[in-house]
Amino acid sequence: MVMSGSRFSKALDFIYNRQHFGIKLGLHNITRLCDWMDNPQKTFHSVHVAGTNGKGSTSSFIASILQAAGYRVGLLTSPHLADYRERIRVNGKKIPPAAIAGFVEKHEQLILDSQVTFFEVTTALAFWYFQKKKVDWAILEVGLGGRLDATNIIVPKVSVITNISLEHTNLLGKTIYKIAGEKGGIIKPGVPLVTGVSDNGNDAAKRFREICADRKAPAFFHNENGYDYKFSANEDRLIFKKGPFKGLATGVYLRGRHQAENGYLAARTAQVIKSQGFNITKSAVKKGLTLNNWPGRCMTVRKNPTVIIDVAHNREGFTVLKDTLIKHYPKSRFHFLLGMVEKKHGDECFEMIAPIAKSISTARIRNPRRDDPYLLISRLKYNKSHIRVYPSIPEAYKDLIKNCSRTDILIIAGSHFIMGELAPFIKRDGF
Repeated sequence: MVMSGSRFSKALDFIYNRQHFGIKLGLHNITRLCDWMDNPQKTFHSVHVAGTNGKGSTSSFIASILQAAGYRVGLLTSPHLADYRERIRVNGKKIPPAAIAGFVEKHEQLILDSQVTFFEVTTALAFWYFQKKKVDWAILEVGLGGRLDATNIIVPKVSVITNISLEHTNLLGKTIYKIAGEKGGIIKPGVPLVTGVSDNGNDAAKRFREICADRKAPAFFHNENGYDYKFSANEDRLIFKKGPFKGLATGVYLRGRHQAENGYLAARTAQVIKSQGFNITKSAVKKGLTLNNWPGRCMTVRKNPTVIIDVAHNREGFTVLKDTLIKHYPKSRFHFLLGMVEKKHGDECFEMIAPIAKSISTARIRNPRRDDPYLLISRLKYNKSHIRVYPSIPEAYKDLIKNCSRTDILIIAGSHFIMGELAPFIKRDGF
């Protein structure tokens, strides 16, 4: 993993040191940096994916379909679980250490002069690497918001917005309408929008309609022509009832109705891409939907006791996690190990899973934006005596595994960052 002479380690340290700039929404710096690099983002077709939840899974589904169709596909997602290289992939393979070192060595002075952030450097690195690997398509997940996100210097073939709920209200606005306006900022003139939002008069749909009308962009809302699929609760799959993908079903690797809906959204995106003259066959969609497997989503990583990891990190994520657990383990109560980032309504997430919890444990995660577990607990209405606080996430995990019975179920959730801390303790391919 680490290159000779620590070139990779030095390059990674250099990228992480950009975190001292924090989050700076705006396109000036990334535009200037990419101009200096001769705009690698203009050398491939792209799909731009925004939304509150499900961005990574939906992006992965779209990439899987396009790869099954025979295209060379780049994928940019964030954050990572255990390895920075997970963020940038080509045909499922992580960017190699040598490429990261080479990029930094070649562009270090440009990066310093442009004062770009950690995420902006990562975005520029992805553009550069995708150009270098001559990808046909790149699937690009928005980091935060949309309108002022570093990825928004692209002009995609399709814009995708998964769903909208209240998040980052200090940056994106305090209402659904305003947040939809920020995320809808990825919609480009004449470029189709595919969204998981239903056009039923809600504020998000209203804002998208306004933006699409202004930019003359076709809009494809969820279920706009009546249900063209049915949900198989036994298999956690959507089965297409009509249209070009009639008879196809989403895969079974990703559990929960929300993941089936993400697969459906990817198939709708593939349908739009196909209408633009690209070769997307029914068999490619079937293969892409069936084989896609995105780590960290209700993923069983151990048996006896059963350990399940999920990157649920806000109220909506915990809602679908709870529903999925109740469905698959209807008579069970669970041990939870949670580590939260601040401003993610951790107390509400704790309250949500409390009725199905045998115990709840928490600890500080290794992230500057972590939520202090003691302050979090002080906000709870739930019986605090059932909650344990550990010095660290690894210590909590080791103690819980030691004291769980073979039939217990341990759920680890709350943040992508908690997964990185536990990676050395969880042995599984792909994690």
